[in-house]
Amino acid sequence: MIRSFSFVRRTLFLSVCGLLLLSGRLFAGNPLLTPSDAPYGAPRLDRIHAADIMPAIEEGVRAYKAGIAKIRALDPAEATFENVVAPLDRADSLLDVPRAVLGYLKSNFGGDSVIRISLESAQLTGEAYDAVTLDTAIFRLVKAVYDRRDAAGLDSLQLRTLGKVYRSYIRGGALCAPEQKERLKELNRELSLKRIRHGQNITQATQEFVLYVQDSSLLDGLAATTRQRFARNAARQGHPGMWAVGFTNGDYASVMASATDRDLRRRLYEAYTSRCMDGKYDNRHLSVDIVNLRLERARMLGYENYAAYTLETNMAGTPEKVRELLLPLKDAAARKGSAERAELESFAVKYERDSAFRLEPWDVAFYSNKLRKAKFGSELGRMRNYLLFDNVLNDGVFYVANRLFGITMTPRTDIPVFHPDVLTFEARDAEGRPLGLLYLDCFVRKGKRGGAWCSRLRGYSCAAEREVLPLVTISCNFSRAAEGRPQLLSTSEVKTLFHEFGHALAGFFSRGPYPQVTGSFPRDMVELPSQLNEHWAWEPEVMKHYARDYETGRPIPDALIAKFKEAENFLKGLYLTDFYATALLDLEWHTVRQPVEGCDVGAFEQAFLKCYDFPEHTAFRFRTTYYNHIFASSYPAQYYSYTWSAVLDTDAFAAFTETGDIFDPRTARRYRRHILTEAGYDEPMAQYVRFRGAVPDATPLMRRYGLAE
Repeated sequence: MIRSFSFVRRTLFLSVCGLLLLSGRLFAGNPLLTPSDAPYGAPRLDRIHAADIMPAIEEGVRAYKAGIAKIRALDPAEATFENVVAPLDRADSLLDVPRAVLGYLKSNFGGDSVIRISLESAQLTGEAYDAVTLDTAIFRLVKAVYDRRDAAGLDSLQLRTLGKVYRSYIRGGALCAPEQKERLKELNRELSLKRIRHGQNITQATQEFVLYVQDSSLLDGLAATTRQRFARNAARQGHPGMWAVGFTNGDYASVMASATDRDLRRRLYEAYTSRCMDGKYDNRHLSVDIVNLRLERARMLGYENYAAYTLETNMAGTPEKVRELLLPLKDAAARKGSAERAELESFAVKYERDSAFRLEPWDVAFYSNKLRKAKFGSELGRMRNYLLFDNVLNDGVFYVANRLFGITMTPRTDIPVFHPDVLTFEARDAEGRPLGLLYLDCFVRKGKRGGAWCSRLRGYSCAAEREVLPLVTISCNFSRAAEGRPQLLSTSEVKTLFHEFGHALAGFFSRGPYPQVTGSFPRDMVELPSQLNEHWAWEPEVMKHYARDYETGRPIPDALIAKFKEAENFLKGLYLTDFYATALLDLEWHTVRQPVEGCDVGAFEQAFLKCYDFPEHTAFRFRTTYYNHIFASSYPAQYYSYTWSAVLDTDAFAAFTETGDIFDPRTARRYRRHILTEAGYDEPMAQYVRFRGAVPDATPLMRRYGLAE
């Protein structure tokens, strides 16, 4: 029987109960403040309401403060790892689930009440954490333990945890003067609130946009099912006889790739790339405010800029190291991309039979689609027929995990969920031992933020020899099939599913007695498990297992697999040029040394492109105002990490292929142990070398992308 609370959590929980009874406040009706009766102690998502969240967070904060007060009362001479560092590492454990539930609600469902609660929660918890991080008495205790570490007889994990806790206090401002600490509290509060608003503006602007089309001929080129969906959307919105085109459910990509009407593509492109540039969801001021507040915070802590502060704890270490990685790749991609664009424009001129035709940004996807068919044949368009969702999930994603690690994923229908879209699975290892639960929420829905991500409702923990197993969540925005039609995926959706499940594997396998080291990947290594897992998606041995015609059940033909593999790097230079521009734009915003004046983010972007000598045709994947990763999420100054991790994942997959077996058991065991289970036990490169036996370089990645011979 898996217990819902570790010993430490139960102790804190009972303390909260005592406080509540003493104060006469009862919480019997709040499912976040009572032990769950669901399997695995999973939160009763079917009973939780938005109004339950803040009371649970408030009680968690009270318990956190009570635990901190006990630590603070110690004499530095009596301070030890066990009575200071370990309790600090777990002191906020009662906040884990309510905050995770809030984050899950905010990302997957949205709504004004959840946004308001997010802002209230951020302010309350931020103030509580700042009070501890900037508490001189607490830091004195941590420093006392740190200074005596060599004589304390600590094991390697305790030393690692102590070092990370000590470093977090330094980086949090523990050495700052009193007046600086007060300003740091203000900065942290402002940043937290502005980040939430920035992200919600992106979600709202994306969800609410609609372009009504009155003339059906403007939709020529689109599949009949897509046009039918547009018509249904318009009718639901009170515009029968029209067609409603939005940015969600694959609408934007469908129009840009297939609509023959150039003006429609232009209007949609311009709307998409100007999101949050004006109107009620304007993010220009917010973006600049966030950059300037981060700069002020970093300089107060002794760093030249915010990137220097952030990257200090990453594998890269410095902005210079990031540029050393990205600039050669950018130059190679730009050369390849310019040649590809010239070829694409030449093709478009011939296709249109117009020598004066010039390729515009809203033309790229359309003519790329045409050129791809001309080069590789129209049969690539049949790929989707072989990608039935259930097959991809069970005979692809779960099959690979089973072959590599012996993991099995069994559907559970008794786990409480928020929405009927959510599928739940129980994960077990090769010996049948439970690893935790997976919540899978794959399809687009109003209120859900864009993109795909893996998170958790609860992470792994253990104390007093009692385990609490993880509750992992995956959220995506796959297009929904029309009613009565099979749920087929695009190749990009297949890749996304494998990617996010790679993160889930890290969530299931991470182990450790201290939260500071359990599953502790630096940001530029966190994408290694996800991106590595993508490699198996396109291996012929795996594709033959999951890719079967949805009507006949026949496996995908070898010729189609070969054609798909041949097209893998089609226009890769153009794609990578835009990607590296986006990653370097992030670095540019976070290496400013003086506050940015005004809010002309467009001018900043154009000056950046010119400074780095990007081709005129470069188009950012995300412009500043809808760059969720760096302004509203946890990637500031770290979008490069996808490329850093790509160097690692390319090298890591080679460890399998070099054996002649993509499922080689010995390699899988090394990978599971040193990367998935023990990621935070040592410096990340040391952990990687334990798995691989050597430090990787970027050459194999450049070959993989067709950027080098």
